[in-house]
Amino acid sequence: MRRPNGFKGFSVMSIGQIISITGSAMTQFGLGIWIWEKTGNATPFSIIATAFFIPNLIFSPIAGALIDRWPRKRSLILPDLAAGLVTITLLILLIFNKLSLSFIYIASFIEGTFNAFQWPAYSVTISVMLKKEEYAKANGLFSMTDSAPTVLAPIVAGALIPFIGLKGIMITDIVTFIFAIGAVLWVYIPKNIIEGKAKLGILKDSLFGFGYIFARKALLLLLFVFLFTNFLSGFYSTLFTPLILAKTNNSSISLGIVQSSFGIGGILGGLLMTVWGGTKKKIKTLLLGILFSSVGSITLGLSKNLIMLMVSALLIAIPSVAANASSQAIWQSKVSPSLQGRVFAARRVIAQLAGVIPMVASGPLVDHVLGPFVDHKIVLNALFGIEKGGAIAILASISGILTVILIIIGFSIPLLMHVEDINYEGGTTKLTEEEIPLK
Repeated sequence: MRRPNGFKGFSVMSIGQIISITGSAMTQFGLGIWIWEKTGNATPFSIIATAFFIPNLIFSPIAGALIDRWPRKRSLILPDLAAGLVTITLLILLIFNKLSLSFIYIASFIEGTFNAFQWPAYSVTISVMLKKEEYAKANGLFSMTDSAPTVLAPIVAGALIPFIGLKGIMITDIVTFIFAIGAVLWVYIPKNIIEGKAKLGILKDSLFGFGYIFARKALLLLLFVFLFTNFLSGFYSTLFTPLILAKTNNSSISLGIVQSSFGIGGILGGLLMTVWGGTKKKIKTLLLGILFSSVGSITLGLSKNLIMLMVSALLIAIPSVAANASSQAIWQSKVSPSLQGRVFAARRVIAQLAGVIPMVASGPLVDHVLGPFVDHKIVLNALFGIEKGGAIAILASISGILTVILIIIGFSIPLLMHVEDINYEGGTTKLTEEEIPLK
């Protein structure tokens, strides 16, 4: 049988990832229940998230350098293989009644380290396997590896745990890793003629991506659009759970419905981009996607009932996928495949660093500043709600308003609007940044 290649081959790998990540999410769901039953505390969940986040941030530049050196399939398989081995270890500890929080923290750290390879590795693979006009469709398809498990994992795991327990969930997860690795091994991926050659040395290679981005003004400007967008949205997305609970009288069912709405929106956005691919000039789809998503943030803050919350979730999720897929398509068309591992890893580090500030500051801001300010303000209470829930809602709407202003400014910047016309590595046009008109 002929091995699948091109868009068909990438679709096979994407389906494998959806299956694998759904399995991982099911294990996380089951472990969350186990941790809550054992401890009754929220702190372990924060520690697990931090243990995953920090190595992902630290090792991303090194991962990018290795991705540009290694054969593509090694970089694609490594995260799934590492996660599978971690799950097997946790399963053995659970069987022998030796599983503890300490082992779960270590497992989260290990998974975060190897997860640093996944996103840049698949981003580079799209550039190697597909034509440039297929980039946006492929990124739309791959976006469903995030959204589909969000919808599927809680439903499937919740239904199976009463019958097969956490052990059965972990065994199911291990089987899903085999699907993901098998899909990568089966698909034909063209070899990049530069991969494997000596570069600058691992340390200099790890820093290469940062210098590359800062030397190219249009790409840097494009990255800044996402930096500010993520920065602003982080102030309310970090507090999404208490926001929804405050607006629904602490209804966990409503929280689950709204979370599922985000996942469904992600799937719909992925399908939309897979079929449509966006406008001819991807920068237009990107900016319009962020614009409509920002309107969703505004309505989220103003929503008074479950229906409006669900509509707001869809309005945020669907255009966000279009914006992210278009951004990826632009970067993939402008950066040579031989450099993308390092450059894309640098992009990720910069974006994650920007997200740390709202992650840390949003809670104290609501508890000690906005919460007391909103209290007894009749107009604000009528618009957004009362106390801390109302304060978070204000952050959501202000985030949306400021982002709308940012996007309107973006449409007026020629260098940003012509980012696809500039001849960087992998480009086909003859314009330089200096030739872009100022007005």
